[in-house]
Amino acid sequence: MQARTALTAIAILAATLSACGSSDSDSKSVPTKAATTEATEAPVPSSAAPETTAPAEEAPKLSPTTEKPDKYEQTWKRPYSNTTCGDFLSGMNGHERWVTAADMLSAARRSDGGSGLPADSEITRFQKDMSAACEGSADAKVTEIGAALYLMDPTYKP
Repeated sequence: MQARTALTAIAILAATLSACGSSDSDSKSVPTKAATTEATEAPVPSSAAPETTAPAEEAPKLSPTTEKPDKYEQTWKRPYSNTTCGDFLSGMNGHERWVTAADMLSAARRSDGGSGLPADSEITRFQKDMSAACEGSADAKVTEIGAALYLMDPTYKP
């Protein structure tokens, strides 16, 4: 437990001291499916003259879709390299944080020769470690935090 706390503290320190941003081409955000918009009618001014033609049919009201995203579908639109820890902790929802952790951990493991996806429990642990490390610096980039955690904790390697 003390080793994990020390690794998290080092990740915070590394991200805070890092003067340059990082870019991870494997961790770009994935655009979401377009949502259906609600149809609206133009307002009729009260001073308008009465219509002499038959009234137009009212357009059907469409309700927005509330489809749940797929397990690994990222709905966060900003590239991870431009996403701060403040965004990670406050701007992202739980699904977006989990998918961010999955993307970053998978990409890091591929760079070490890993294949396939890490277990859900590993992704969840990585997400929790990222959240803990991000608590120390809202301005740090999540790519820096993720890379630091991966490099300092050998249990994440394939």
